Amino acid sequence: MKSLLALATTVLALALGLAAGASSSPSAASLKVRGGLPNLVAADDRLVARYTFYAGSKAVPGTFYVRNDLQKRFSRLPLTRAAGYSVTVPTRLIHGHLLTYYASFRGVKQAKRSAWILAKPVVVRLGTHQFGQTQGSSDVVARARADEVGWDISDEFHLGPQTFQTASDGSTWLEDSFDNRLLVWSPGSAAHFARSIPIPWGAGLSDIAFGPAGEVYVTRQLTDPARLVLDRLDPATGGIVWESKVGREYGGGSSGDSPPVIASGSPLRLGPDGTLYYLVQMGRPGDEWGWMPVATPAGTPLSPGAQIAGIHWPYQPLHGGLRLVGLEVYTAHGDGAPHEIRYALVNRAGRVVRSWRILSTTGISNFHQTVPDLAGGDPVVVVDFQDGAKTEYEVLRLGPHGAAAKLSLRRGVFGDTLLPDLRVGADGKLYQLSTSPDTGITVTRLPLG
Repeated sequence: MKSLLALATTVLALALGLAAGASSSPSAASLKVRGGLPNLVAADDRLVARYTFYAGSKAVPGTFYVRNDLQKRFSRLPLTRAAGYSVTVPTRLIHGHLLTYYASFRGVKQAKRSAWILAKPVVVRLGTHQFGQTQGSSDVVARARADEVGWDISDEFHLGPQTFQTASDGSTWLEDSFDNRLLVWSPGSAAHFARSIPIPWGAGLSDIAFGPAGEVYVTRQLTDPARLVLDRLDPATGGIVWESKVGREYGGGSSGDSPPVIASGSPLRLGPDGTLYYLVQMGRPGDEWGWMPVATPAGTPLSPGAQIAGIHWPYQPLHGGLRLVGLEVYTAHGDGAPHEIRYALVNRAGRVVRSWRILSTTGISNFHQTVPDLAGGDPVVVVDFQDGAKTEYEVLRLGPHGAAAKLSLRRGVFGDTLLPDLRVGADGKLYQLSTSPDTGITVTRLPLG
């Protein structure tokens, strides 16, 4: 039998008076619980809902309510208390298109949540990953010597340029992190960068994004008080056009667990209508990003309140009203490296229009920071594999009938970085950053079918 970890989470602040019939005991007034079902489930799953207490008494009774869209009434299931609370959802309930559920602890109800049922997913079988059998590219779009960029190499750190971006005009922009500047290569001129643009101190460890009119955006962590700011930069001089605060409490507040968790180094992404989003953590590490709007298509900042109110979760907004749900992790036993991840495209009506189950004989390791992007309307996703100190990627273009393209790549970035080393360009091709304190940096281009 299979078991499914409830990796999709929500924060539940259960307070006195939130619902009729709430207990007046002090323990009920201070409960904070996270948990629920995954967002993407399959009919053959052994589906387990899990809840964890983060504040308040752990001795209160709990009940789980669930129904599918073919039922009118909720089924009532008692939650078993062990290391947290859990319950196995009967297979007979995993039918239709959608599961709706909520939990109740001492009579205080959680807001209703939903999970999509994958009726006919496309199965992509990767088999056993063959380490050392990776592909390379001689199509270099940017190159610099090691002495032309900055490095931070010591007993404590092994870091170089952190990330890059490609612009709609075909230019390549490298974040020369430790020289606090952006280096720009013109299309067709890979040998030498054409421009060097200074950026504010601290922005070198940020993702970089372009607005619809060529605006340049970076983020910076400031102190006294600790906060994250978004800077819109002049693309010619690097000067700050405006600066605005990102979200409210940095790092999840004093307790570190108040979503959305605002952290430096998270991705910046442009939405389908030109809105700029900062990706935030909505629960436990590893869950789907929340897409929080931070700037309008016209290039103006949004207030922290408007940012929080506009979060899209647990999905990525796409063109045509579609939403991409995933990465959703499946584990057979709840421990060890997972062997399955899932994605789904959902339409405006909330129905799954296409979905994928990616199966690997080799255990999947750390999940890549490259946010899924589109190439020709198909999601492009990255699967990581690790063998000791060696990390390799499988890059998949997910088509209607399977993997429309598959690339096996070696991780080429020196040291540790949480920022993307892979990008999908406006031309629908894949770009990869490689860095070395011996040979310098290159950005190469690879086809995606």
